Amino acid sequence: MRNGSADRDGGEVVVLCADETVRGAVAFWLKDAGWRVVVAQDGHAADLAVRQPGCRLLITDRVLPPWPGLDTVRALRSRRPDLGVAVVESGHVDDRILARVSGATALVKRPLTREAVLALLASTRSPTSAPAVAPEPQPQAGRAPTKG
Repeated sequence: MRNGSADRDGGEVVVLCADETVRGAVAFWLKDAGWRVVVAQDGHAADLAVRQPGCRLLITDRVLPPWPGLDTVRALRSRRPDLGVAVVESGHVDDRILARVSGATALVKRPLTREAVLALLASTRSPTSAPAVAPEPQPQAGRAPTKG
């Protein structure tokens, strides 16, 4: 496994985001760190993917075709209560509340970074634990922080 990644339990991660660029980046970061990844382009594809044995985490955002993202979270968690669900959120209190009420087990704030996504995976080892929040991205030396 690359980059000193932690041991894996054989689980799979499903990435479901409306933005193709975000889907691709998150999938690349996860694969590069040694995770098995399924990229879903809509709620129907995610529904099929999370039904497969070994799927343990869904990373999604709020706005999805054809269902609203939080409705997708609610539906998938009702079928798979053991499924970890990380919702990408803007940082607004309303986003966090809605995500948690819908069944999110973790939150990750925009703008997404490789470090935040990998930290998210480390924090979601137990889908039944309290919702985790991925750490804030730290500005790199010589770069001003950006707002999302």
